[in-house]
Amino acid sequence: MKKIKTFLISIILTFIFYGNAVAGTAEATEYKIKIRKLELCDSSSTQASCNNPVTIYSGNSGDIDIANTTAGAAAASLGNANAAKFGTSYTFIQITMNRAFTVKGSVADGSGNTCYTKAGTAGTASVNSQGSKNSTDLGSTTLYAAMPGTSHSTALNSLTSLTDTETAGTVTAADEFFQYRQVLANTFTMEPGNIPSVTVAFGTSAALGATGNMTANCNTANASIGMYAAEPDVTVTID
Repeated sequence: MKKIKTFLISIILTFIFYGNAVAGTAEATEYKIKIRKLELCDSSSTQASCNNPVTIYSGNSGDIDIANTTAGAAAASLGNANAAKFGTSYTFIQITMNRAFTVKGSVADGSGNTCYTKAGTAGTASVNSQGSKNSTDLGSTTLYAAMPGTSHSTALNSLTSLTDTETAGTVTAADEFFQYRQVLANTFTMEPGNIPSVTVAFGTSAALGATGNMTANCNTANASIGMYAAEPDVTVTID
């Protein structure tokens, strides 16, 4: 059977994690995520709504360290598209993930202080993480993505559980999951004789963020100051 590459899309999670202009980003040397669901959305879908979704992956991917994957290689192969309906066109993909990431690295905050992630200074679903000014303290910690607010892109919303539905553009402080919808570069239509697989690859050149003035000691953090999980580059291939 001839293998056909159906489409390749690059999902840049630009507006998801933090909408603050006074922030810095840097490369993460460790960046572990958990993917919980991948869904294809039909041609009636919009940035704010995944209509008639077809689940192509559901579960717990476990920790995927996307910072330590060879450039261009896939960090995870998840699911396949055999649940898609023949002849139905799909124009969006919806990704559901845990908001809590495991991250290690250093970054300059909004005031230019260089801060290092430090074990034992985990952020929460509503508060950013403290860090350390000392490179010798560098360690892995829990940072949260998609900080609370109501002015996010409508492509994003948080979830209380993996089965509920919440308002597009809104992230609620206590929620532990988030969804993101991305238009496909090319419409995908399932064809007889070709059941593609799904591969997800990542990049982390700007995946560690810090916002506000954490002070010279890097030990100040609250809902608007501190370290957070910034956006990775995500590439989904269906072939």
